[in-house]
Amino acid sequence: MTRSYDEYRQIMELWESGLKNKKAITRLTGIPRATVRDCIERFETLAQLEAEAAEHVEPTLLRVLKRELPGNLIHEKYAYVLGIYLGDGNISKVRDVYRLRVSLDARYPNIISRCKEALETLLPDNKASLVEIYYKGRVSHIDVSMFYKRWIDFLPQHGAGKKHTRSIQLHDWQERIVAAYPLEFFRGLYHSDGSRINNRVNGKVYPRYQFTNTSPDIVKLFCDTCDLLNLHWTEKTRPTSTEFSAKDVYISRRKDVEYLDSVIGPKN
Repeated sequence: MTRSYDEYRQIMELWESGLKNKKAITRLTGIPRATVRDCIERFETLAQLEAEAAEHVEPTLLRVLKRELPGNLIHEKYAYVLGIYLGDGNISKVRDVYRLRVSLDARYPNIISRCKEALETLLPDNKASLVEIYYKGRVSHIDVSMFYKRWIDFLPQHGAGKKHTRSIQLHDWQERIVAAYPLEFFRGLYHSDGSRINNRVNGKVYPRYQFTNTSPDIVKLFCDTCDLLNLHWTEKTRPTSTEFSAKDVYISRRKDVEYLDSVIGPKN
């Protein structure tokens, strides 16, 4: 809005009160006639003005995520997007809009498609783009990107520096969504920083799921989600020469692996 909300409201209140003369509204308010005309043509009614003003302060989608009890497709897709963002996503500002970018391995086209579809389900008026990233002449990664001016409200874990150098805590409304859709949050984290590997013990091969991350807070979120799903996990810290140690979380019990195979499976 180029003028203040109070000015627009003053115009629409006079217009709806029966004063259908734009020149008279200008004389009464001191607001330029062109602004009066544009306001009436743009909003048409006071109710429409109030609806747009509310959207400007807090988008409808954000109000749904924050205030409605989880239980629909929007909450489900958000749980997945939150997980994959915490793993491989970042937010940057481009002029006056924010860009969410999730960098995914080009070997997994189904994960790339799922990420794109989840973003476009959340924000159907926005288009997610796919950008090929080359390494040594071959496509190495695909950046799934979407521009939106309110990304930092939807993903408040954004901040300066890398995620493992700062605190990563979920807000209450995000915790409610994760509690309602732990599998989708798990899926997002796994699709970014997880793998299904074979573990050799005494000559035998046992499949297991692994999650690796440098942020202790993100690792804890993953482990807490395993607890919500009743998955047994073990943790191991990787030796490193830096102050930030990566942690591996393993899910190895047969029944847990079979469950994850049935609902998630190897990355593809």
